[in-house]
Amino acid sequence: MALPPRTETDLRRELTGLVVESLAVRQDLSHRSVRCAACAARDDDSDADRTVGDEVCVVLREYEGFTWEIQDLRCPDHCVDRVADAAGVEADDQVVVAAVLEAAGYHSPDGQYHPEALTLGAVEVIDYSPASEGYRDRGPGTDG
Repeated sequence: MALPPRTETDLRRELTGLVVESLAVRQDLSHRSVRCAACAARDDDSDADRTVGDEVCVVLREYEGFTWEIQDLRCPDHCVDRVADAAGVEADDQVVVAAVLEAAGYHSPDGQYHPEALTLGAVEVIDYSPASEGYRDRGPGTDG
């Protein structure tokens, strides 16, 4: 049974405090920074690093109703306004948010505590695509 779509309040509550770390995005714990993917792709990536207090745009996907995974992190200059433009609509809850980087700390899977690890704060929803949107364009006889 599919879950009902989340409200903006639900999304802000779930994503506030989320550590900025995933398979696609790695932070530099020693410098308390993370890179804007679009800035880093340029030849001159001197403005790519984002740190505590910086605003960012984050694209996230919730895998099978279990965990939010950061798919992309960008500076405000390279922000996207729609899930469809960021990652394509899929049959998982997906969201694009604006957030401010905070140093709230987290316990990594290896058991270490990183007190200055970057997390998401002041989360505001830009666009949300519930899982049901990913099934809309699929016709009869398709898998999924």
